[in-house]
Amino acid sequence: MKTTLVISSFVAASRVGASASTFCLRRLGIETVTLPTTLLGRHPGWGAPGGAAVEAKTLENMWEGVKAQTIQFDAVLTGYISSPAQVDLAARIIEHTKTKNPEAIILVDPVMGDHGKLYIDWAVAEKIKTVLIPLADLITPNVWELGHLTGLPVETQAQIFRAARTAHTGTIVTSVPDGDNIGAAFISGGNVSLVSHERFKTIPHGGGDALAGTVLAHRLNGLPTEDALAKAVAGIFEIISAANTGDAGELPLIRRQGILETTPPLAIKRTTL
Repeated sequence: MKTTLVISSFVAASRVGASASTFCLRRLGIETVTLPTTLLGRHPGWGAPGGAAVEAKTLENMWEGVKAQTIQFDAVLTGYISSPAQVDLAARIIEHTKTKNPEAIILVDPVMGDHGKLYIDWAVAEKIKTVLIPLADLITPNVWELGHLTGLPVETQAQIFRAARTAHTGTIVTSVPDGDNIGAAFISGGNVSLVSHERFKTIPHGGGDALAGTVLAHRLNGLPTEDALAKAVAGIFEIISAANTGDAGELPLIRRQGILETTPPLAIKRTTL
């Protein structure tokens, strides 16, 4: 059984952050250990979340306990990070993991912002860009985060693909426009693999977290990255499609969890830059 370390936010009543990514990994058969960068009651989009960020020293003490278990991790996934010190700790954890297992997959989801603004401190965003991104095998920014990381225009699909090629050697960009549809694209070198689906009028929080966890799970289960993306996007599309008032605006991950495993992959559109 493969094992992943997730470093991200814990949100008790919302299916976001590690609450989403960890569930998707486990549902797809991946053993998961979580280091929580925050302890919140609910997603801030609902109002005052309650709770607080986890002190970096507390998080490091937790890591020392995990490390003492001598677990060999097959992957590390980083998501929401709340302080520069947490970024530094995540980097040390990644380096330790790679020393113990050079084949480990490092996925950095650079959770920074959307809709034209950062929702983390600028200093944290800069450290994610300069410290964590270079350690990653795969990054999963949304379009706005991609523009922030690269400083390049991301208004058109062609601009997005060019910026992604600049950002990292392995980039999955979410929220990519595709005519009347929207989707995600994997850009590696000059190759682009795009999967898309119809747009949603509203989207529950946590879709990006769930997608990152699901892509990583499929990779650990042996799929190449573009196939992992096609299957993951299909599953998350169906999960979001199933959201209704009974889920109180949250992802119906528990109610529709089987979708993550059984949904056929979406078609892949391949182009070159």
